[in-house]
Amino acid sequence: MCYNKTVKTQGRAPLWEALLNYRRQRLNSWHTPGHKNGAYTWPGWRQTLGEETLALDLTEVPGLDNLACPAGAIRKAQEKAAAFYGAARTFFLVNGASSGLMAVIMATCRPGDEVILPRYAHRAVFSGLILSGARPVYLPEEWLASPVVPLGVTPAALARTLKDHPRARLLILVHPTYEGIVPRTRELIDLAHAHGLAVLVDAAHGAHFGLEPRLPPAPLALGGDYVVQSTHKTMGALTQAAMLHLRQGEAAETVAASLNLIQTTSPSYLLLASLDTSRLLAEERGRRDWSRTVDRVLQLRQKLAAAGIPCLESEDVRGAAAAGLDVTRLVIPATAFGTGGIEAAAYLRRAGQEVELAGPDYILLIITPGDGWDKIASLFQALVRAAKVLPAGGGEQGKQLFHPWTGRPRQVLTPREAWLAPRREVSLKEARDRICAELIAPCPPGTALVVPGEVLDEGVLTVLASFRGEEGRVWIVDH
Repeated sequence: MCYNKTVKTQGRAPLWEALLNYRRQRLNSWHTPGHKNGAYTWPGWRQTLGEETLALDLTEVPGLDNLACPAGAIRKAQEKAAAFYGAARTFFLVNGASSGLMAVIMATCRPGDEVILPRYAHRAVFSGLILSGARPVYLPEEWLASPVVPLGVTPAALARTLKDHPRARLLILVHPTYEGIVPRTRELIDLAHAHGLAVLVDAAHGAHFGLEPRLPPAPLALGGDYVVQSTHKTMGALTQAAMLHLRQGEAAETVAASLNLIQTTSPSYLLLASLDTSRLLAEERGRRDWSRTVDRVLQLRQKLAAAGIPCLESEDVRGAAAAGLDVTRLVIPATAFGTGGIEAAAYLRRAGQEVELAGPDYILLIITPGDGWDKIASLFQALVRAAKVLPAGGGEQGKQLFHPWTGRPRQVLTPREAWLAPRREVSLKEARDRICAELIAPCPPGTALVVPGEVLDEGVLTVLASFRGEEGRVWIVDH
């Protein structure tokens, strides 16, 4: 997302306007959805959501266009999004950012093609590998020692991998990680382009990047060819609504065809309209709102540090692999509370504060323009109380559900080959040296422990037993 600064505001939300115009006609509905403008819904549901909300849950009627082949209001809304984000083409996604990741992999890769990626890629990436038949090539990652989170991959590591795999087709980057850490994206993209690779950037957690100078740069501005953003995660869209941006338009029709294989043929117009209005909100108020939010977050970080609750900071992560982090994502090591992250999160929930993620050795919180001073103040007070009252040395402090290691499981089948092969479920004790038939990616941090097609050796099974238990089970290829 470049956030085209020549586009101050386009002042319109075409799809939202089309929905309102259609609603004003008050036509009798003899089509789906079957709730008929909310008339046939549970009364408590209708009372809570309201008649007007349910009446806007529409389908592909005249004037509302068709997501599978947009030519009217949806197309105009996508074009306005592309103009604002600096893309040649933008697609609205109603099956989450996952559908965008899978569609790009399917559009760019064929069975046997090599895809270079970090192991901590989102599980949808591995779904894309299964659907396309592509073969993964994993980059060695750098990890932070405490809390245990991935930092990224170094340009030097990518250069070595490109040399060893000259026929690779696609590089996948994560910008930022779940914890808000951004890699040296421009250097990595330049390396990939120099070797003829296209670059897909998973920017699911960075839809707001580029709106404020103190936030990380948007990956389209850094040269990403395909950028997927979860607009619902940090912007004003409804849950599940996302966007896919293409830097150039040559592959647009192939990507569109892939999306039509994955996305529903009955898209929610409420989700689509939320993308349209979220873009308009970003145009009209995004820079101001996010500037105010960054100011608030920086003050909160200072207050927490003074209270003995330091957050992860840019200087803690910056190095050969990481360029910095998103200050609006608060990663707080559990050492500040003298207990584990899961216990700290449970205490905060009882205090009325729900965190985004609780790991064994940290908690993660997200702050957006939707969080005012009063709400932030209540969070600060709860964190300070947690640091005072939680029992030191209790809980899961220091325990890891995932142990990063330099060696990876041996790959003997592609993810697609393993997925399509006959399979059966066995105990962990029976699984040694068998081929895994499922994706196992414990979260946090979400890193793939085993990918379909990899051998379940003793080291992998030891880690697997640490969170599935000694009596746990796993799906294997049944040769």
